[in-house]
Amino acid sequence: MELPREFVIYDTEYTTWKGAWERGWSGPGEEKELVQIGVIRVRDLEETDSLLLYVQPRINPVLSDYFKELTRITQEEVDTQGVRFEAAYTTVMDWASDLPMYSYGPDHEVLRINHELYKTGTVIPEKQFNDVREHFAATGVDTSKYMSSTIPKAYGLIPPLAGHDALNDARSILMALKAVYTTE
Repeated sequence: MELPREFVIYDTEYTTWKGAWERGWSGPGEEKELVQIGVIRVRDLEETDSLLLYVQPRINPVLSDYFKELTRITQEEVDTQGVRFEAAYTTVMDWASDLPMYSYGPDHEVLRINHELYKTGTVIPEKQFNDVREHFAATGVDTSKYMSSTIPKAYGLIPPLAGHDALNDARSILMALKAVYTTE
C-alpha cells in the first residue's frame, strides 16, 4: 500500500461514561458528542503543521468524571476554549483543504453523528476520509489489539505522549506510519 506524499492525520475525543463503550453509547442520554479534535498535516512522513480544537458538547455540556479522568481534558478548557461543533468542523475541513484525511478507525463517523445530532444538514465528503488501520494490517499487525495511542507498540516503539488526547494520538499514528514506510 502507498500513502500520498501529503495528507492529514486526525483523531477525535468525544463524550463518554463508564461502560458506554461496552453499551455502544446506548445508555440514557449517551451521545458521542465531539469534545476535541487534533489534526496534523504530513508531508513526506514529517509533520508540517498541527491544529487542536476543543468543542462544546450541547446535549451533555457537563463532562463526566470518567471522561475527564480518561482524557485529562478539563471542563474549564471546554467551556473557555471550546467552539460549537459546526465551527470546529468548518475550521478542520478548511485547514485540511482537499488533502486525504486518515484516522485510526472510522472517526469520520463521529463527525457524521455530530452533524446528525445538531441537524446541520451537512453531508461529509466520505471519499476524503480513510482508515489508516489498513496500512498497519498490510504489515501483519492485528489492529484490533491497538488504539491510535498505542499503535507504535506494534513496531517496538514507545508512544511519546499520553493517549486519549486527540493531537497526541494523531502523532502516535504518524510515528507508527514512519516505522512502516521507512523500513521498506
